[in-house]
Amino acid sequence: MKQLLTSQQLIGHMKAKGISFDIVSEEDAKDFLEKHNYYMKLASYRENYRKHNSGKHAGQYINLDFAYLQELSTIDMHLRYQILQMCLDIEHFLKVSLLNAIENNPQEDGYTIIRKFIAKDSNVKVLLTIRSHKSAYCKELIEKYYPDFPAWAFVELISFGDLTHLCSFYTELYGTKIADRILLNSVRDIRNACAHSNCLINKLMPNGNKPHNSVVKRVKSIPGISESSRDKKLKNSCICDYVCLLFAYNEIVTSQEAKKKTYCEVKCLFDERMMRHSEWFSKNDIIKSSYEFVKKIVDSLYESVVQSKHD
Repeated sequence: MKQLLTSQQLIGHMKAKGISFDIVSEEDAKDFLEKHNYYMKLASYRENYRKHNSGKHAGQYINLDFAYLQELSTIDMHLRYQILQMCLDIEHFLKVSLLNAIENNPQEDGYTIIRKFIAKDSNVKVLLTIRSHKSAYCKELIEKYYPDFPAWAFVELISFGDLTHLCSFYTELYGTKIADRILLNSVRDIRNACAHSNCLINKLMPNGNKPHNSVVKRVKSIPGISESSRDKKLKNSCICDYVCLLFAYNEIVTSQEAKKKTYCEVKCLFDERMMRHSEWFSKNDIIKSSYEFVKKIVDSLYESVVQSKHD
């Protein structure tokens, strides 16, 4: 069992691991740990740095200052907030697409699809029953329709994960594709990570992720990305999920105004906020190459959605 350490003791522990305090003083670092972030979260970004294998510094991190960890944690926060907003948009337009498909389907009355879906996955029905006694935001809606829900009410009650399952179920039943299931799975995963404030960019090395062919095919269409870079970067779960989110937003959101605004904000994050202290990461190939890989996708989508509208 690890010993509980004070902020001052944690700073001593970091120094023993080779983390310097040249840019941020130890006193400022102590204040940051006590008022803005906590050690386990902040220290997780050190996984992007290599250690000395031998010599007097064996086991210590190479070229790692506390400021770098602080900056990565701040960038991660901005990224999470932006992703959550994008996921809210995707969820909204996913509902719009599904309900439009149902309304234009002569075989559907809006109730049939939900009856069949609940019959296939009874857990959804159980969760709705439980939620009706706990949430003031959906209790009345559940009590009004339970147990026979129309699609337009049902989509307001279920989780994002259940919504993706419902879209896939509709496709299986009627052959009409609402959205790419592979992209939606990644959107769900990164959405849940952000909602729980999990770190995203703390481990950018390949971690054994196996991207689906449909994702690889989309990345192949982006100019300037080599095959080796594509294969290596998509083997990282977070990078792959984020790339899927970028593509899913473009394919699912039907409002050009929303897409233009979002891709401008994403490009601003990459071009400005992420580059504010880019010199700190110029010697870190893992961080630098990951940024460059995703940036090419961001730029390509920005050009197709935003710049093309001005041509």
